[in-house]
Amino acid sequence: MNYILALIPLAVGFYTISFVVWLWTHQNKRGAVGTLMLTLITMAISFYAIFFRKGFE
Repeated sequence: MNYILALIPLAVGFYTISFVVWLWTHQNKRGAVGTLMLTLITMAISFYAIFFRKGFE
């Protein structure tokens, strides 16, 4: 079940990375780097919450 839940942040991350590429090609390098950092942090927190965090027991 966790792997199915992980598909949602992966899909959002893939879409956002394509936006980062678009920003980079339109010479908005500062926006591309900021969006990339925000995406990586958000995905790391999502995967931590899905796979490593203990639930309420």
